[in-house]
Amino acid sequence: MLIRHYSLLFIFSVFLFSVCAKPVTGKIDHKQSSTVSAETVQPSHAEPVGLLDNDKQKAISIPIESRPYITVAWVSQQTYATTVQAPARVEFRAKALSTVGAVVAGRLGKINVQVGDHVKAGTALATLDSTEAAQMRADVARAKAELQRAEEHAKRQTAMQKSGVSLEIERAEANIQLRQAQSDYTRSLQAVRLLGEGSDQSIVLRAPLGGVVLRINASVGAAVEAGAVLFELGEPGALWIVADVFDNDLSLIEKGAKVMLQISASPEPVSGRVVAISASMQADLRRSAVYIELDDAHLTLKPGMFARASIAVAGPRRIVLPTTAVLIKDKKQTVVYVQTADGRFEPRDVIVGQARDGQVPVLEGLDEGDRVVISGALLLDSAAAMLL
Repeated sequence: MLIRHYSLLFIFSVFLFSVCAKPVTGKIDHKQSSTVSAETVQPSHAEPVGLLDNDKQKAISIPIESRPYITVAWVSQQTYATTVQAPARVEFRAKALSTVGAVVAGRLGKINVQVGDHVKAGTALATLDSTEAAQMRADVARAKAELQRAEEHAKRQTAMQKSGVSLEIERAEANIQLRQAQSDYTRSLQAVRLLGEGSDQSIVLRAPLGGVVLRINASVGAAVEAGAVLFELGEPGALWIVADVFDNDLSLIEKGAKVMLQISASPEPVSGRVVAISASMQADLRRSAVYIELDDAHLTLKPGMFARASIAVAGPRRIVLPTTAVLIKDKKQTVVYVQTADGRFEPRDVIVGQARDGQVPVLEGLDEGDRVVISGALLLDSAAAMLL
């Protein structure tokens, strides 16, 4: 009785749909997809409505009265030439950024620059006072004195051993002490060189590269820890555009692809090209960075400017469907319906790229020659939902 009740309910729903809906008229625009041919499903011999025996694939059949509202088409691969749209921003290149920090803890005694100043390589940015620096320089002087004494002792032992008044073991011990003193002096000297220029407890912090002072992270008199970044510098001319592209579109983008950019500071679009694609992914946004160089290297830009990138792509041959063929379920699952026999259809999970101009590329899930429902998929989906 329960099965009979659901069957009567579905037949009544189909009857109302066939009375209220009007058949789709006009010609199918074959340019909307990669289909070779499209056709309306024609009525044939009467078949029962319901799930087929192959319930694992959830294949369904629909009544004859509803078939004129469904259009299927053979699909084939084609070159998918389009553009990928992505938000972008202006950033410094990695090689154009530099930082100046404190090698040892200390107190910032003097700052010679301000944010926005253009500086040359070697410009004195600030002075840092540090007792650790004074101790390290004193260690160098002490290690140098120890090295001189070890050299004199080794020479004396060598001369005495030649005269026969010293043992070989004493000369060997003197040489060991000499090598140890040389090692200590070299190590202390290298540590002081990392400090930079200065004398006693004073350290002069200098710009490693020419550029613009982007940020100063401390004030005069502030105590800073070892390793703290005090200044950030950038080279104004070494900028590029970083576009954030969804993972589904990354496979379509190749190095050298042409790009048109809408930049907030420019009234007209500017052109560029893709020079690199990041190997990492922003897991929370499912996006990856695509780096773009401008064709006009003299265009005035500033880091942090926003832009919109249109990246031209001519990816591999793919199956392309009209967006009406693809259903989205639970905001993440994409499904199309494939005709397996006359009047019989089954849902197929697919992975698609970003839809543009009424078309969407199918990345996975379909094969060339499949017959896909390109119009009326919602009718099939509704029928399948009522039969579950």
